[in-house]
Amino acid sequence: MIADLCLVLLLDASGSVDAREWELQAKATADALSSPAIVERITHGPNGRIAVTAIEWSSGTALILPWTPIASEGDAKSVAVILATYQRKQSGSTAVGDALTAAAAAIKAGPECLRHVVDISSDGSSNAGSDPRAAVAALMAMDVMVNALVIEDEPGVLDFYKETVSGFVMPASWDNYAQAIKTKLSLEIAGLDDCRPGGSCSPTLVY
Repeated sequence: MIADLCLVLLLDASGSVDAREWELQAKATADALSSPAIVERITHGPNGRIAVTAIEWSSGTALILPWTPIASEGDAKSVAVILATYQRKQSGSTAVGDALTAAAAAIKAGPECLRHVVDISSDGSSNAGSDPRAAVAALMAMDVMVNALVIEDEPGVLDFYKETVSGFVMPASWDNYAQAIKTKLSLEIAGLDDCRPGGSCSPTLVY
């Protein structure tokens, strides 16, 4: 059955993300996806389901979760367990372009969906690998939106993502990451335009 959304989650495993921050990032994403509010959004879409894949990225990429449908609370909880218990494989450079290229490959191999979104979490600008702007352009040509949740640990990182991605940028800190990712997923799943493309969106705005 066709899904309302194909969502690629790109979780930052670069060296600037320590073990505590990785655990927070993975667990917060798991908790958000399985929260009652998010599950309700998913199940009340036109087809009542989305498909999700998750990828760890740094100087390389590693698959966390293959394409998995979410059409119920049980589905969401199963996905959450995988995300929350996954053990990261790397801690290297910040190759944003390569991560986005991996997302494009995943979408090409993925299920049929009404919309396609890449959701990248990051605390740093690209410092390795291929050109992220070229990767975003390739995704745009596939009718894929790229949104970013940016931890402002590095000077200029928010501007980098505003100038790079095709969708919205949500600034956050590790302290409010859990609320930020929940808000971001809520917007993406609902297909809302509350956050202006190319601009920023406050994690306290909605839901």
